[in-house]
Amino acid sequence: MSFDLARKRQLEEFQRRLGIKFSNLELFDQALTHISYAKSLDKEDIPYNERLEFLGDAVLELVVAEYLFRRYPNSSEGDLSKLRSIIVSEEALSYCARKIKVGDYLLVGKDQEGIRSQSALLADAYEAIIGALYLDGGLEVVRDFILRILLKEEEKIKEIRDFKSRLQEYTQSLYKSIPEYETVQEVGPDHNKTFKVRVKVEGRVLGEGWGSTKRKAEKMAAKCAWEKIEQARGEK
Repeated sequence: MSFDLARKRQLEEFQRRLGIKFSNLELFDQALTHISYAKSLDKEDIPYNERLEFLGDAVLELVVAEYLFRRYPNSSEGDLSKLRSIIVSEEALSYCARKIKVGDYLLVGKDQEGIRSQSALLADAYEAIIGALYLDGGLEVVRDFILRILLKEEEKIKEIRDFKSRLQEYTQSLYKSIPEYETVQEVGPDHNKTFKVRVKVEGRVLGEGWGSTKRKAEKMAAKCAWEKIEQARGEK
């Protein structure tokens, strides 16, 4: 194994809490290893969780789609797609990741301790666990895990709408139009860019945000706009 006895005990404790059992505990360890940890040790052979996250994302989409298809036989494709997007959103996944304390078991760089509570990182780790569990135990095992941990929180998750959704619903109701997102600045080399996005409604700038991807920058811009709207409401 590539980890010491203390880490092995930590992983065994976590999987007991989650009600799962890995045959290959190294997969579980990899799912909980952030790229910053590997870089901080300056070792290229330490596997981290990005590839497992990629796989877990696809498995999660499949399991949630099948669940919704069976649970709501009279719902349209559009309604099912909207509900699926809510359930697999960063907000929903990070909410569940916090409930099961994923952050307590993450390996991050020595100077990066603050990132273990970030929503994006927690959501990614949750998907990586799903990917690892799929490789280790197959679809039925991972389906049971998703049903017990994520989908049992369906009603709560429905209440967790991301800021882009909130902003769009608000502007459609008030202005009969949807927000427009514009990338106004890109900083850094091609392999490590940071983006600045501005959100406007009917030509009026409501907020701006930065992010490591355009999607994340859009979310931050929407968050900024929504907080301004909430503040204005409170002042009335």
